[in-house]
Amino acid sequence: MILNIEFDGYRFFDNSSISFTADARTKKLLSNSTELDGKNVLKAVGLYGSNNSGKTNIVKLMSLIKKVLIGADNILFNNLVFKDSIETSISITFNNLNEKGWLKYEFTYNNEKKQYEREKLISLSFYDSGNVFQKVIFEKDTRAKILNVFDVDQSKFLSIIPSRLPFLYSVELESSEFSGLNDYLTEFKTLAASIQIIKMYDIPFENTLDTMKKNDTKKVNFIKEFVKNADISIHNFEFDKDINAEMGKEINEQALSRFSKVSDTLKLITTYGDVKVPSFIFDSTGTKKVESIASYIYDAIVDGKTLIIDEIDNGLHYRLTRSIVSIFNNMLNTKGQLFFVTHDLLLIDCNKLMRKDQIYFINRTSQKADLYCLKEATVSEGGPREVNDIVKLYNRGEFVSVPNPEFIDLIAEVLLNE
Repeated sequence: MILNIEFDGYRFFDNSSISFTADARTKKLLSNSTELDGKNVLKAVGLYGSNNSGKTNIVKLMSLIKKVLIGADNILFNNLVFKDSIETSISITFNNLNEKGWLKYEFTYNNEKKQYEREKLISLSFYDSGNVFQKVIFEKDTRAKILNVFDVDQSKFLSIIPSRLPFLYSVELESSEFSGLNDYLTEFKTLAASIQIIKMYDIPFENTLDTMKKNDTKKVNFIKEFVKNADISIHNFEFDKDINAEMGKEINEQALSRFSKVSDTLKLITTYGDVKVPSFIFDSTGTKKVESIASYIYDAIVDGKTLIIDEIDNGLHYRLTRSIVSIFNNMLNTKGQLFFVTHDLLLIDCNKLMRKDQIYFINRTSQKADLYCLKEATVSEGGPREVNDIVKLYNRGEFVSVPNPEFIDLIAEVLLNE
């Protein structure tokens, strides 16, 4: 699970953070957080903002972090469009639900030299008293000429260790000096595998397809029931290996080019009443999104993954998006996390669905974006904010700038001029 992400010098964000730490002062909706190794962790966090405010850039940040964790090469951290940010600094605090507990990895990347200038991995222990015990696993700083591994000075190796890749991917972990770091490389890869990123406007179908072909009865049954609950007209959803794929011949091959196994895709069958049809041909776009996302939700809840969804409300009925968020906030969920980007104001329901510490806003000016949590927001009228006023205040522009287009005036002007 992720506890905190901090970043500076990333695109048009400076000194920004997203926290999954549950506010101990909040006594409502206690099921929306879970206790893990001394910290109460939020199960879901939602991000709001107007179009082009930078919400998708936060999703891209998650993707960048995942690439770093798997040792990807030549990553573009900053496109340097609006400012000359030479360095990008990022840190992520996480727990892979094992004996290693909480770890914090922080690094600074030089966008011009395309190398890691500074890296640090810390083990964290949280106590009821509020104290935090920190133990440095390794610290590498090329400018300060520091290389410390398990409290041993290894700076003599700095000149021969490349900085193009993260430190754990740049050293010989089988050597006596660095062999103890093997376990932490595994922690990086485990965290990377647990971060699942999907875009609702282009969600992959392959994950559900692969699941439906296998014999994982629990997962298959979950997907079936998820689809049937989401679409009341559907009576069954299955993979039928014996189905005649001739029904799909009228589909343009170009439309199927993204699928490696076209024939398998056409064997995903939806049943309406007593009629079976290929899902890919006959189901609506929204229904196919439901069928696709079901497997990702199962993986997050059952296997303890962090599911990141860009535009969760894209193509879905508002009750479906609320139900998806509710799955994660449910008291039975103790391992899965959800981070979503949305425009759906119905999800801002601090009475029944989301707490104030689970809601973030982006406020964008021409070349800069500010990211902050609802619990930190202030309003012009002052005084305590009632939950019922949150949507009204949002629409009034108290939290972020909201568009107020005068399209009617615009078309009237065009027509009157004619």
